[in-house]
Amino acid sequence: MSTALVKPVGDRCNLACSHCFYRSDVERTKGVMEERVLAATIHRFLDEGNSPTVFAWQGGEPTLAGPEFYRTALGWQRRFARRGQRVVNTFQTNGVLIDEEWADFLAESHFLVGLSIDGPPDMHDALRQSAEGSGSHVLATRAWRLLRERGCEVNLLCVVHRGNCKHAARVYRHMTEAIGAGYLQFIPFIETDRQQPSERAPGVGGYGRFLVELFEIWAAESRPVSVKLFDDIVLFLAGKPMRDCMHRNECDSHLVVECDGSVYPCDFFAGRKHYLGNVSANSVSEMRNLPAARTFRQRKEKRRPKACLECRHLDICQSGCCRFWRRINGEGWSQGLCPDLLFFFDHCRRAMERMAASIRERWQQLGATQT
Repeated sequence: MSTALVKPVGDRCNLACSHCFYRSDVERTKGVMEERVLAATIHRFLDEGNSPTVFAWQGGEPTLAGPEFYRTALGWQRRFARRGQRVVNTFQTNGVLIDEEWADFLAESHFLVGLSIDGPPDMHDALRQSAEGSGSHVLATRAWRLLRERGCEVNLLCVVHRGNCKHAARVYRHMTEAIGAGYLQFIPFIETDRQQPSERAPGVGGYGRFLVELFEIWAAESRPVSVKLFDDIVLFLAGKPMRDCMHRNECDSHLVVECDGSVYPCDFFAGRKHYLGNVSANSVSEMRNLPAARTFRQRKEKRRPKACLECRHLDICQSGCCRFWRRINGEGWSQGLCPDLLFFFDHCRRAMERMAASIRERWQQLGATQT
C-alpha cells in the first residue's frame, strides 16, 4: 500500500483551534494547490503501481479547496490508475463547511471521512473555535448527520487535551450514543516545541489514565465499537503487522505532499530539514530512497531513548512517535509520553493479550472449516 497525505491548502483553516499542531518552518504557498501539481501528485503515486493507493486529503482544512477541486482529482485518478489498481480517498475535516453539496459529493465518491469532534460541546468548543471565538460543535455534528444520512462512512477523531482527559466515559458515551459513531480514534495533544507542558496538554499521566478508563469501557461493550488504537494493538498481538504509525518500528507509513508539491516524510516533520523533493520533478521511489528518507525511517532504531531498550512493552510501543521525544540536557532523548504509555500497557496489556488469543483461535477454527 502507498499513502500520499496531501495538503491541498497547506495549513490554511477556517478555525483557530488552540491545540493545532500543524506549524513548521516551511514557507507554505497560499491558496489552493494548482492543477498541474495535483495531476503530478496523483500521477507520481499511482505510477508506483501499489494497490491500494491511498490519497489522504488533509489540512489545514481541506474543504477550503472546494468540491470542484476533488472532482478534478478524481478525474486524474481515473486517467492515471492502472488496470486493477485500487484507489482509496480519505478526507479529514472539522466539518464546518460540510453542507448538502459536500455531503452528496463525499458519499457518491466513496470518500472515507474523518470528522474531528473532541467530545461534548463544552469540551469540544473549549479549543475548537473560530477566529472570533465561537464554538464549532454544532456545525461538526451537523456535518455528521448530513454525511450519515447519505450513507457516507465517517470516523470520529478526538484530540485528548486538558479539558477532556479526565472524562473518558463522558467523551465515549457522547461519541457512541449521542452521536452514534462506531469508529473512533484518539490522539494525545502535546506541544513538542516547549520545555514546559502547555496548559492545554493533558499533563503527565493524563493521557494514560484516559486510555485506561476508555479501554475498560470499550472492553465491556456488548456491541462492536472500533477504537483504532485498541484494535491495532490487539491485532498486532494476534500476529498482524502494526498499523498504527505511532507504534511501528520504522517511520514509513506515508509521504506528505504540500500544496506546492513539496514532499516530506511526515506532517509532524514538514520542515526544511526533512525536505525530500517535489512531485513536479521527482518520482516517489526516488524520494523514498534518498539518504534523508532512509535516515528518517530508521530514526527509532538509531536514536531510540535508552530507557526504551529495557522496557517490558517495547515490542508494542516501539518508543511511540518521535514527535514526543525530548532532548535531555542537550544530549540523548526521552519519550515524553512514556509515563502515560507505561501506565496504559501495565493496566491493559493482559486483557489485550487475551483478546488476541481469542482472535487467533477463531482464525484457526475458520482455517480448519475452510480446509
